[in-house]
Amino acid sequence: MKKTILVMATAITLFACTNPQATTSTGSDDAMMAEFKENAKVTTAVFEAFANKDLQTWSSYVSDTLKAHGAGYGLEATIGKEELRKRLEGLHSIVNNIKANDIQLYPGLDSVTYKPTGDVRAYVRWTDDGINGAKIEHKYYGVFKFNKDHKMIETDEFMDITGVIKAATETKQ
Repeated sequence: MKKTILVMATAITLFACTNPQATTSTGSDDAMMAEFKENAKVTTAVFEAFANKDLQTWSSYVSDTLKAHGAGYGLEATIGKEELRKRLEGLHSIVNNIKANDIQLYPGLDSVTYKPTGDVRAYVRWTDDGINGAKIEHKYYGVFKFNKDHKMIETDEFMDITGVIKAATETKQ
């Protein structure tokens, strides 16, 4: 019994005094970070196309099977690419001089393992001018999922779109 306790105490001491190995990324993690970097480029291009009111270019980065979850109150239902495009055209009709400022892109993470998935999370401060002359600044958060061809297949966006519409169209007093 004494030998067993002595062996266990020695083993515990050895494990306790051993420096833990540095955690290294697996090839899979590196591959997902490479996917994220490619998808982040697409996300930036999508923002630029939107800001330039170039929905044809915007469309080239978006899958025809897109599932979009909009930011507007009462717009919780998932919409497709064409409906989203119509909404963006509507927004373009009430704002000008659109600029994405302070773009911060981060990798999407698996909710269980917290490992990168290749998806993109975006924090952006947008500025634009309303058709009523108002200078508008608003914060935006979006989560974007991609297919193997680096086309957006799902978007989930969070911002005060109702406030932007009101600010851009309300008669100035």
